[in-house]
Amino acid sequence: MQQRTTQQRAAQPRTAAAARPQPQQRPATPTPSGQRAKAPSGQRPTSPTDEFARLVQRNTVDVRNAPGRTRRRRNPLVGKIALGLAVVCAAIDASAFAVFVGGDTTFAFGICFVTVFLTLVAAVLGFIAAVGSLGRWYGAIGVVVAFLANPVILIVLIVVVAPELLTDMGGSAT
Repeated sequence: MQQRTTQQRAAQPRTAAAARPQPQQRPATPTPSGQRAKAPSGQRPTSPTDEFARLVQRNTVDVRNAPGRTRRRRNPLVGKIALGLAVVCAAIDASAFAVFVGGDTTFAFGICFVTVFLTLVAAVLGFIAAVGSLGRWYGAIGVVVAFLANPVILIVLIVVVAPELLTDMGGSAT
């Protein structure tokens, strides 16, 4: 066995790459008498061996129409439920504030406690939908609406943004 020097080994891949024909220059592989000839242009070969030979000849892999790789679209039902529940919570919250302004504070606080629980459920469902791509946009909008429909968040926003509104709440003193 002959020992090669490092210079010879370094030069060898360059000569092998130069001697290798480019994909356009490769001759077509001859077909044995039992196999079908090359498919006409615009048509795909039907047998897997012809497909394999075509891919080897082009020195590439075609993954555009790979069987079993079709993406199944997920059902956006969870995101729609989250958004719908958040909108219902906003409506219930608005009615609770109307009851509060009307003077029945005990009933209004009871409605607000139920609404806090429902907005948390809507936010969790929206988060699951957004992360699990089960209606991603519906879920994301549902989380935002549920956050803004939460009575605790609304009260904090009213105290920070417009504290003068709090003086008018609580019913009339007549």
